[in-house]
Amino acid sequence: MIAIIGILVGLLLPAVQAAREAARRTQCQNHLHQIALGMHNYESTYRTLPWGAKGGWGQSWTTDLLPFIEQTALWDRTPQGEEGWVTSNTPESDRLRELARTAIPTYRCPSQPGPEHFAEEIDRLTGRALNSYLGNAGSDVVRDNYSTTGPGPIDIGMEAGNGVLRVADCVTNPGSPPWPPSIKFSAVFDGLSHTVLVSETRYIDIHACGICDHFSLYHPDFDVAFGSDFSEVLMSMQYGINLDLDLVPKAQIEMSISSFHSGGAHAAMCDGSVQFLTESLDATIRHAIGSRGDREVYDQSAF
Repeated sequence: MIAIIGILVGLLLPAVQAAREAARRTQCQNHLHQIALGMHNYESTYRTLPWGAKGGWGQSWTTDLLPFIEQTALWDRTPQGEEGWVTSNTPESDRLRELARTAIPTYRCPSQPGPEHFAEEIDRLTGRALNSYLGNAGSDVVRDNYSTTGPGPIDIGMEAGNGVLRVADCVTNPGSPPWPPSIKFSAVFDGLSHTVLVSETRYIDIHACGICDHFSLYHPDFDVAFGSDFSEVLMSMQYGINLDLDLVPKAQIEMSISSFHSGGAHAAMCDGSVQFLTESLDATIRHAIGSRGDREVYDQSAF
C-alpha cells in the first residue's frame, strides 16, 4: 500500500509543479500587461514615453511609472530630479534609500526564485528590491553605458539605441529637460504590435554572475556623474534569449532577455499585448522587433 501511494505521489508531483508554474506564468503575463497599460497611460498624459534611465539623477522608467500602476503614495514620496544622494544625510537621501528598498509586486515575476531583497551591499546600499522586467533600449545596443567615441567603430550604448526607452543626460544642461528627448509612440514606425516595449529578465545571484543584477527603483549608479550600468532596468535585443552563463560573456547576459520559464521569455509589445518569445527566435526577427523605426514588420506567428 505504501509503495502504491509513493508511486501515485511520484506521478502527481510533476503535474502539480507544472500547474503551479502555469499559474506563475499567467501572473507574469499580467504584470507585463499592467506595465504596458501604465506606459500607455503615461504616454497619454505626457504625450511621450518615460525615459528609460535618467543619468545623473538616479531614477528610471520604473520610478516614473509608479502613479500609473497604483503606486501614487510611493511616487509622492519620491525625490524628483537631482535632489538627494544616498551617501548624504538628508531627507531626500532617506527617501531614496526607502525607494531602493521598496518591493513592487508588479515588477517581480513570481517564477523568480529567492528573496524580494538582496541582503548584501550593492552600490552603497543594502536591502535593494529586485526587478524582473527591463525596458527595450534597442537591438543595436552592445554597451549598458554610453556609446564609445573616437576613431574606429562606435559601440552603441543605451543612450543611442534604436529601441523605445532611452537613457537621458540630466547633467550637461542643468535646469533644462533631460536630453535626448524621450520616444513617442508615433515614432515607432515599425508598428506598435511589432515592437517590444518591456521584457523579462533573470536576476542571477552576484556569486554566480557578479554583474547580472537588476534592481527595481532608485539606482545609485545612475546618480553618479552621467550615470552607468543602465542594464539594471534596460535590455538589448542584440543578444539571444535565455543565454547560458557558461557559454557567453557576462556582459551579454546582463543585457539580454531571459526568464525562469522553460523555452523562452515574455515580452510586452508597444500595443500592450504580451508575446512569448522563444529561445529559438531567429536573430533577424529579434533585431527587427527590438528596433522602433527600421520599418521591418513580421507576422507575430514568427515570434
